[in-house]
Amino acid sequence: YRADQYIVNFGLLPNLEVIGRLANIEDKNRPYTHWHGQWVVRDLSASFKYQIPLYHPYLPKIAIGVQDLGGQADHYDAKYIVATKQLGFLRASVGYGIDSINLLDGAFGSMELKATDWLTLMGEYDSSDLQAGIRLNTPNYLSDYVDLSLLAKANLTDDSQRFSFGVNLKMELGDDHYSASPIALSTNYQSKPLVLADKASTKDNKALYDLKDKLVAVGLENIDIADRGETIYVAYENNVFDHNELDALGMVLGEMAALELPYKKFEVVIKRSNQKVKKISGDLQAYKKFLFDLDQGSLLAFKNSLQVSAPEFWDSELDIKGANPSYLKTRIIAYPGLKTFVGTEVGVLDYLVSLRIGAHWNLYKGFDLTFFGDIPAFRSDDLKAGGAYAYAYEGKKIKSLLLHRSDTYKDFINIASIGMLGDYYAFMDNLTYSHQNHTLSLKYTYLETKEKKWLVGYDYKLRQRRDIYYATYSYYYDRFDTLFQGTVGKYLNDDKGFELMAKRFFGDTAVGFFYQNADENYIGIRFEIPLTPRKIKDTFVQLKGRKNFTYSLRTTVQDEDGRNTLEPGGLIKPYREFDIESDFLNRNRLSQDYIKKHLFRLRDVYMRYRR
Repeated sequence: YRADQYIVNFGLLPNLEVIGRLANIEDKNRPYTHWHGQWVVRDLSASFKYQIPLYHPYLPKIAIGVQDLGGQADHYDAKYIVATKQLGFLRASVGYGIDSINLLDGAFGSMELKATDWLTLMGEYDSSDLQAGIRLNTPNYLSDYVDLSLLAKANLTDDSQRFSFGVNLKMELGDDHYSASPIALSTNYQSKPLVLADKASTKDNKALYDLKDKLVAVGLENIDIADRGETIYVAYENNVFDHNELDALGMVLGEMAALELPYKKFEVVIKRSNQKVKKISGDLQAYKKFLFDLDQGSLLAFKNSLQVSAPEFWDSELDIKGANPSYLKTRIIAYPGLKTFVGTEVGVLDYLVSLRIGAHWNLYKGFDLTFFGDIPAFRSDDLKAGGAYAYAYEGKKIKSLLLHRSDTYKDFINIASIGMLGDYYAFMDNLTYSHQNHTLSLKYTYLETKEKKWLVGYDYKLRQRRDIYYATYSYYYDRFDTLFQGTVGKYLNDDKGFELMAKRFFGDTAVGFFYQNADENYIGIRFEIPLTPRKIKDTFVQLKGRKNFTYSLRTTVQDEDGRNTLEPGGLIKPYREFDIESDFLNRNRLSQDYIKKHLFRLRDVYMRYRR
């Protein structure tokens, strides 16, 4: 008898913890019932725990929770309330659980004695068995960001479940660059008094060209600069700071402040494909104080002056136009492709690991060409010929070859794409309206097969034509740094339904919990991780990774027959390599509230890379 459990916990919102569990239980002594000649139980489940926000030095912390939510085949179903109190090196918990399978039914409790900062002695009663154990943790002085622990427990009640062992890794999901600590200036920096110049004298001054040279040296492209009286105007495109558009904005504002430009205000326009996307304006002198003389006053002055709005459609007179153009530069993107089948009746984990490699060229203003291919590298036996998931293996393949036309007008952005998408000729259109914290996106895809052919393992031919359309509304809530999103429409396999998701940002890493409803109900977890350096060099041929590599894991819930049978074909969207939310709107993080919440990132990037 052996039971393996793989558990991931993360804090989705303050006080709310989301838990995913994969259990694999095998008993060789039971008669053969299914796979591998032995009795097997595999289960994917989701759980939630909420800490009640009551804080008092003499009261314990209280949490309520529900395990194995959804479905009728609940192997770990339980609902509980627990109170925990720590006094010095001693921590105790007591709780009460209710379930239908005698797993956590009745009173339970535990006690921990922290002998050192790396050794803890434990004893617990889990409502049925008494257990004792030890936990070894990474000493505090080794790392403030990662905690690795080893656990060993002995069951003092049930000899059939004598020992259990575990390993636990706890870490921060991302660096938010949110440090408010003042950073010492270099010794050669001298603050100069502000002297405003009139427009004519400034044009003759080489200050604007000095700024242009600084921004080109950073690697920014399609740079426009103009003198507008008391305001300096700068527009640019960023292809060197891959994690977040705020990094490029911080460099632009930092160079303005360091050059002692004689302007009171600034207007900065962010571009993509040399098209204007968003305008950020504010008080340049307040930002200079925020950057070099940080205190509460300078922070509030700059924060209150900051505004994000739609850019003007037409260019007024420019002093510098189109410096360091992006046209025909080759951007090679490489990242891993990952397809998994987790916790199925076939096995604990089946996988296909591949290399996704592609290229992106900006041909002209608003015209981009993208190419992506997939080269398989490793796969499990069940994805080989004769395996249960052999149909999922497609070999080396061109994933997409698309020509894109992008247009922007005020808060509207549209991308129309035409070309090949896998085995289909494709036309795709994406119209998005983005204003402050609200984003509404309409996406349409028309697919037509290149030729009729049989799918391996299926008794029908590929549909010749497919229409996919859906609408997505997103709202960014700055207090929790969370994107709430709803999607409804018709998907790749002709199924219709909707999806609700809450996606929390931890710096540039994001974790989302979602619910999907179509022919089946799904719940799942989605991770977005930047697989590329924070800053890369500006060269004619760039090599970079993916700024938001995404991996999702989901399971069906509430089947009529009481099982959580995996249904992999529901609510599938055609993948877009050139996307408005990701490429134009910084993963929906270009709102005024988002920038104001992350002002210290603007300061951090300049101090890190320039000062």
